[in-house]
Amino acid sequence: MTRWDAVVVGAGPAGAATALHLARAGARVLVLDRARFPRDKPCSEYLSPETTRLLARLGSDVLEAVERAAPARLYGMKVVAPDGSTTCGRFAGAHGWLAPRPYSFALPRTVFDSVLLEAAAQAGATIREGVAVEDLRMDEGAVAGVVGRTGDGRRETYEARVVVGADGLNSVVARRLGLARSLGPRRIAFSAHVADVAGVEDMGELHVSEHGYVGLGPIGGAVTTVALVLPLVAVREAGRARAVRAGFFRELERFPGLRGRFDARRLVRRVLVTGPFARWTRASVSPGGGALLVGDAADFFDPFTGQGIYSALRGAELAAAAIAAALERAGPLTGRALAPYRAARRAAFAGKWVLERIIGLGVGWPALTNRVVSRLARRTELADLVFGATGNFVPARRVLAPRVLAHLVW
Repeated sequence: MTRWDAVVVGAGPAGAATALHLARAGARVLVLDRARFPRDKPCSEYLSPETTRLLARLGSDVLEAVERAAPARLYGMKVVAPDGSTTCGRFAGAHGWLAPRPYSFALPRTVFDSVLLEAAAQAGATIREGVAVEDLRMDEGAVAGVVGRTGDGRRETYEARVVVGADGLNSVVARRLGLARSLGPRRIAFSAHVADVAGVEDMGELHVSEHGYVGLGPIGGAVTTVALVLPLVAVREAGRARAVRAGFFRELERFPGLRGRFDARRLVRRVLVTGPFARWTRASVSPGGGALLVGDAADFFDPFTGQGIYSALRGAELAAAAIAAALERAGPLTGRALAPYRAARRAAFAGKWVLERIIGLGVGWPALTNRVVSRLARRTELADLVFGATGNFVPARRVLAPRVLAHLVW
């Protein structure tokens, strides 16, 4: 039986990027995923401006492959409040912080995931699709591998010095370690691809109402990703999940800024459902050692701020750096040996967690959303600053400064 340096569970952006970094550092890496690629994934499919810098660090070939895929280019974001107030913020703002480029990319996950996975394979990682990880292999309280089931039903054990849980919102690794937790507000998303949406330009859009919110943005080829996000309690109490999915376009018409913009005959990818959100973990590193969590498996960001792919790629960098350093030493990868990852995540994401939680709570409070959006509409430099922070190239602490928060509300 091959004993791997690292087994990465999940071949999405977090898993593929972690495997790519580790393979280039000389580690023996196995990536397992229950899916077969390319596969659709409900996602905003938005790569925030700072993500471009992360792609470049993955390798010029990765960034070039993304650009060759003809992604849409978004130059900013527009938010429409429940009362109709509208604000726009551009990434190339006058706030003193420069994005890698004045735009962000957006492209289908079927394309983006395949780019990363192919790069990981070319770097030397072994990829096995169609293998569902069901359990962890433990050795004296530490994780020592995983147990998976292949497509033909065979159970196989894969030994490793470290297991990376990059298996998403409902992570098996996080649940088996007892680290998964929930924290409100809990929401569920219905997302689809629609062609020829009227009025779509070079900006992402977010439309908020008392019902929930809708995010939409082009992803190239005249196709737009459209995500309807609703409170879980509203969907669950009315037993409406199936009805919402079937009546997706009727639900969109409830938002004044979206009325008349969609042709249901132009649906090019079926409606996918994901959630509930508001997931986090008690710790990103297994206390007993031998495992850590990356991307949505560690923390799930509300899609309103479009943090998911950036969080996955940045977390992959931090995880790979900590693992590569720990692998240089003989012996097991204890919780202490992997602790630098936990500290690095806290330093990289603490401000973003706070900002994302504040925005997530505010979106569920229509009166507050109206107030903030109306103020941003009158102060474009403040809007540029806020959208720069959600684009990850402006430090979150700039928006969390008391004076800025005061300007947003009073």
